[in-house]
Amino acid sequence: MTDHVLRADLLVAGGGPAGLAAAIAARQKGFSVIVADHANPPIDKACGEGLMPDGVEALNKLGITLGAHQALPFHGIRFAAGQGSVATVFPYGTGWGIRRPVLHGLLVQRAARTGVSLFWGARVNWLNNGEVDLNGHRVECSWILGADGHHSRARQWMRLDQPRFNRNRFGFRQHYQVAPWSNFVELHWGKNCQIVVTPVGHQEICLAVVSNRAQLRLEEALLQFPELLKRLKGAIATTEERGAISAVCSLRKVYRGRYALIGDASGSVDAITGKGLCLAFQQALFFAEALERGQLALYQTAHRRLARLPTLMSWLMLSMDRHVWLRERGLRALMTEPPLFSRLLATHVGAHPPLTFGFSDALKMGWRLVACSN
Repeated sequence: MTDHVLRADLLVAGGGPAGLAAAIAARQKGFSVIVADHANPPIDKACGEGLMPDGVEALNKLGITLGAHQALPFHGIRFAAGQGSVATVFPYGTGWGIRRPVLHGLLVQRAARTGVSLFWGARVNWLNNGEVDLNGHRVECSWILGADGHHSRARQWMRLDQPRFNRNRFGFRQHYQVAPWSNFVELHWGKNCQIVVTPVGHQEICLAVVSNRAQLRLEEALLQFPELLKRLKGAIATTEERGAISAVCSLRKVYRGRYALIGDASGSVDAITGKGLCLAFQQALFFAEALERGQLALYQTAHRRLARLPTLMSWLMLSMDRHVWLRERGLRALMTEPPLFSRLLATHVGAHPPLTFGFSDALKMGWRLVACSN
């Protein structure tokens, strides 16, 4: 290692959306920040590429506003199963479908404009004394943030690798050149898998399949969905199929001393919820506030609160995936009572606190489940 020393208030290990969002939020509070990643931008990753309105709101607070030249708006969610479907619009704002490399490029540009020091193609190594080596240079910093994804090395270095639970599924994503047929994100339920359709351009859609089978690819999964096959007839694939892990993971702690985790490194929700990026952007804002007050325990509290409802929704969706009877009755209940779906979506995107779904709604949902069994 050379004698050259790099100095910053905060070092972020990982330059994906979560790490860049945290770096931007910290710079907005006046902290000096270094971001390091072994990859080079733009960094792609298999995901559904839909941002819910609360995720868009958090992105706006980071100084990034999406427009039609970068992304495509969508106005709600549609669930489809067999011959039936139910759809509802967001209670406020719009969601945006945006290609992952485009989003990453916007975050990189914003980080650079705010004065973040960006080190691409750089290796971060943990030293025995708790310091960090970056490409042979020692880094002196007050805080270190791990933002290096599901298989986080930083999480191991920080001795925070103690998940309370962890369940993995597998997702595969591909894009097709075809005009979106809806201004909704569509979630199609099949046997032990789901396909998410997100409009990402005026002539392009993103298809993502999520299942328990590592071998299940889109081509095979689509055989369960004749409606989608009909719409995709003659459409040209514009990207190669790309896969990733979809995990529900919760950690006991996301900080220790001057170390913390963010994004998938700090825990995750199933991709079917569409909340992964939203959580990362919201976590970034709370992390910066905790830094400003010098109390990372505040970040721990906010992190746990942010993850509570998306984690619950993950387990609900996964239960519907595992149990045919629950999926069939649940979807029929929502189709029979569309206002229930509207209130559920409003709660999911943060427009209403969870308690406003209320006892009466839960009772009505339970009654519909019973009624739909007949």
